Amino acid sequence: MKRFLMLLMTLGIVFACEKSEVGSNQEADRERLAKMRQEIVDLIDAVPCENAEDWRPQALGSKACGGPQEYIPYPEAADESGNLLDLIEKYTQLEREYNKKYNVASDCMYITSPTGVRCVDGKPEFFNIGTNSPVVTK
Repeated sequence: MKRFLMLLMTLGIVFACEKSEVGSNQEADRERLAKMRQEIVDLIDAVPCENAEDWRPQALGSKACGGPQEYIPYPEAADESGNLLDLIEKYTQLEREYNKKYNVASDCMYITSPTGVRCVDGKPEFFNIGTNSPVVTK
């Protein structure tokens, strides 16, 4: 009986440690995603919006049940190398993998792409035509 209780206690400790490790890994993964998202936003903020035709809405991130988390203004003309777009796509893929790995739930609300981008005081701003829905900006 003592051996059985010791076995149960040992298994309990092992499972508790594994669960704790998963939680800290999840937190570390979430933090890496947050830093990557901030890097994307900082790169975009560094580009002045002078011509709205140089910008377009770009999906960013992945909801657990599919679709983007949000849209960000993307400076297409300023990203000649495509490095920023690659970073956005990498972030979206990593968030998709994070959602699967940690069985994340989300609101599953579909987010539509804004109609376009306009420049206001040197900053990109989304707009929609023909709807009364609010536009989410960074």
